[in-house]
Amino acid sequence: MSLPFLPFEVIISILLLLPARELIKFLVACKSWCAKIKSQDFIKKHLDTSVATGKSYILYLPSESKAAKTFTLLNHKSFCYEFELRVPFHLPCVLDCIIVGSVNGLICLTNISCFGHTIYLTNPSINKYLILPLSSIYRDEFDLRVIQLSLGFGYHEKTNDFKVVRIGFVEHDQSDEDDYEEATTLDHRYDFESKAEVFSLNTKVWKTVELSPNFFYKRHDTFSGVVVNECLHWKTIKSNIYEEKIVILSFHMGEETFQEIEYPKFHDEGRIDRSTCIGEFKSKLGLFTFCPVEYWFGPGEQPCQLWVMEEYGDKNSWTCHATIVLGILIHRPLSFTRNGEIVMQDRSGNTFCYDLTSNQLLDLNIQDEEHDMNIVDFTDSLVLVDLNDEPMGGEGAFPAGGHDFDEYMLMEQVLNDERIKFQSETSVPIVIAPVSSISRHCGLCLIVTLAPGFN
Repeated sequence: MSLPFLPFEVIISILLLLPARELIKFLVACKSWCAKIKSQDFIKKHLDTSVATGKSYILYLPSESKAAKTFTLLNHKSFCYEFELRVPFHLPCVLDCIIVGSVNGLICLTNISCFGHTIYLTNPSINKYLILPLSSIYRDEFDLRVIQLSLGFGYHEKTNDFKVVRIGFVEHDQSDEDDYEEATTLDHRYDFESKAEVFSLNTKVWKTVELSPNFFYKRHDTFSGVVVNECLHWKTIKSNIYEEKIVILSFHMGEETFQEIEYPKFHDEGRIDRSTCIGEFKSKLGLFTFCPVEYWFGPGEQPCQLWVMEEYGDKNSWTCHATIVLGILIHRPLSFTRNGEIVMQDRSGNTFCYDLTSNQLLDLNIQDEEHDMNIVDFTDSLVLVDLNDEPMGGEGAFPAGGHDFDEYMLMEQVLNDERIKFQSETSVPIVIAPVSSISRHCGLCLIVTLAPGFN
């Protein structure tokens, strides 16, 4: 029995519904499918379909799983366990990695022991990763002149580009007496200077960012993936000879410039040790703040506030959205979720999620006292699928499943062993059968089509 001919456009529409980890198996079907799936247009449409069909998750890398090298994914609504994805590294340093940020299925990781020097971009859904080239500013992880490094990771939609930002303080070389004297006679009287650079996935190179003479900030957030209004954001302290004040440092990913955003006017204004967490709250810049544990007012009475900047860049538009008493002693906030919840940990390392809409506190049953645990949003995508494949362990990507994507293969060889799994993990009922009528598109291959009765 032969199946009716399906237009190539219909086939593509069906493929868009498949999870990325299954869809990459079709790269070996034929060159035309491979070219289509690797195209930027298909990657973007697949991402949009993933968002529309709910293929979004909460992802974290728990310390106990680092030996197993797996990310844990939770349902983005219920926070129930969904599945795990392998960290696509065969390198010892993965045991010491932390997540800088995640956007559109791409995760930025760095190594704790050489923080900010070894940086990875990875899409675990398709087992691909890229090791970023060495810094053009900071020599290596043993460069003792660097006081502190901070990282940021985000996506600029207008240019369809992922960017990594690296900021650091570099001590002046005191062996160069002339430069050192000049540095110490500055109005701010600091013997260090700030340097910054940005990596573009489109160009795959680092570029130095020009900083203003008044760029005197210290104690940045270690990392940030908070993107609002095309800008990345870090909590930092601005220093000069007159005062130190806490501010938000932003980096516009299109213009590649830094700006400063003032904090809201708290009742205890001026106290730098107030604990805060920057995040995106319903497409606006949000700030979750609470009194540190050493200042709490009694059992279960640690007050928290959510501030929202209603008009981006306008310091007078900060609004206290809610004042909350959660009944737990918050040790540190972790992140904002795409649904507007706030994830935090108590003093024992227990992880909770607070939903401001329902005013409910949910225990996620995750205990991790490691300070490097962080939770990010994750969306199933094909980002990096168009990255040229390189040998395992090389600086670049490696083929998922060990297949060569540039050679013809029968789909039966790829799908036969995972046929049942493929059906069960796909929300669309399918029939896999050979179809010769599409040979003008793909040569000898198989087609996935809707099962009878599905609409």
